[in-house]
Amino acid sequence: MLFQNSSQNPHHQKQIEEEQRYIHIIRVGSLKMDDKWREAAPVNDIEASSWIRIFRAFDTDHDGLIQCEEMQKTIRDSTYSFGFDHYELQKMSLYLEMREGKPVDFADFCYLMSKCKGYRLREYLFKAALTVTPRNQRIHVFSELQRYKCVPPPLFLIFLSIVQLAFYLYYVIDSSEGVWLSGPIPTMSPLIVSQFHLSELWRLVTYCLINVGIFHVIFNIIIQLAVGVPLELVHTWRIYILYLMGALFGSLLSLALDPTVFLCGGAAGSFAIIGSHLTTIVTNFKEMENATIRLPFLIVFAALDYALAVYQRFFAPRIDKVSMYGHIGGLVAGILFTFILFRGSKPSRFYTVSFWVSLVLSGFYIAICIALTVAPSLLH
Repeated sequence: MLFQNSSQNPHHQKQIEEEQRYIHIIRVGSLKMDDKWREAAPVNDIEASSWIRIFRAFDTDHDGLIQCEEMQKTIRDSTYSFGFDHYELQKMSLYLEMREGKPVDFADFCYLMSKCKGYRLREYLFKAALTVTPRNQRIHVFSELQRYKCVPPPLFLIFLSIVQLAFYLYYVIDSSEGVWLSGPIPTMSPLIVSQFHLSELWRLVTYCLINVGIFHVIFNIIIQLAVGVPLELVHTWRIYILYLMGALFGSLLSLALDPTVFLCGGAAGSFAIIGSHLTTIVTNFKEMENATIRLPFLIVFAALDYALAVYQRFFAPRIDKVSMYGHIGGLVAGILFTFILFRGSKPSRFYTVSFWVSLVLSGFYIAICIALTVAPSLLH
């Protein structure tokens, strides 16, 4: 049946033959590409689809690594296969010498290729993706990034940070409280969560636009830009869902456990990002870049923000209080939705089981929070 289908699709068969022929040209180290391949696609199109094939062609032992000495020899013998001119060849040789013998994986290969060819945007994209992607997932991620045209651009968290800062400055001026750690709290805002406006469902997520105190503003913007934007670059629309579910989980938990106070601030979304990234680090500790530094730093940084939220809830010298449960709800959402949204290109049995467990737990979480929120009014 398979033989019959392939024979009925001559175009597909011809494409496979051409691809195998191209890889053969790379393997033999030809200094020039034949005219047919020149006419078949421009150099940019070939580069945009062939880096992974070039890498695999020279990864002769198929361990996902090319030794520096081997790669230096390869690019000298097969300069045209890499699309290098003389100047780019010298740059690549210099970069390889600076690695001091450290093997080159596909992520390094893409980063070095973009640096040598002067693809600045692609170089920055690869560098950002290195910080949040485990090594065992980089071939798929970097193959996609290599074709990435910034459509859509990763602007969601950047735009969100600008809006949060604008709202904070507006309420600082409007309230005349000035810039300090525990205010202002715009209790009359139509965006924040309050037990008196349960029917206004948009408040369950819009409260993340209003931050209380300068430290929370700085904390949320740093997390959203330093961790969130690279994640958005790699996972695109999934980050939108992660952030919004963090905000939703935070507001539901706050209404269920601390309904007498207000809830505002972007901490729930930021803690969803932190929770997701920490989960990725813990489950792929040996595969993550600088995991021993990133893990304790994120934990300490998040703990400082949560400690300030506890202070504002119980000890701040003001009558109107803000709940601290948004942080916890966001963290829970970040952990659960990591397994729901980010399963990778080849999910293992562990991630398949984790997906269903997380999905069930998320349903229970939402149901219990809603029940605890509406139960008092039903009893009355």
